[in-house]
Amino acid sequence: MSHHELRAERPRTAVRCGPGETGSATVLAVGLIAAVLTVTLGALAVLDAVRSMHVARAAADLGALAAAGHFQEGADPAAACGQADRIARRHEARVLACSVDPRGVVTVTTSVRIGHRLTGIGSGHAEGTARAGPAGTVPADG
Repeated sequence: MSHHELRAERPRTAVRCGPGETGSATVLAVGLIAAVLTVTLGALAVLDAVRSMHVARAAADLGALAAAGHFQEGADPAAACGQADRIARRHEARVLACSVDPRGVVTVTTSVRIGHRLTGIGSGHAEGTARAGPAGTVPADG
């Protein structure tokens, strides 16, 4: 076996790129990482908006129930709305509006700040509204 025959049988371990292809895998990898990062940040923004919406609705529900119960005990609308505000603050929400009608039906609207959001999209706050009162005074959809 000659020296030339031994070289031909050895497997090749590296593929050489042409002069114009040097670094092309790096550019592709950077583009792929940027795309994955963009999708991840977008998903985080959407998930935080959904979470904030649920927190705002839950705070409004609980605030309206607490206010309606408090109104039934003392018939003081200001104190009832104060109760709704206290419950909302415990959920890191802010009461935007609170009203009590003469039948004792309480309507509470809350707002929660969206922590991670895409710049220029949406208001930055999620809102929730709920009504509560004595049985038979609040429609099933409210």
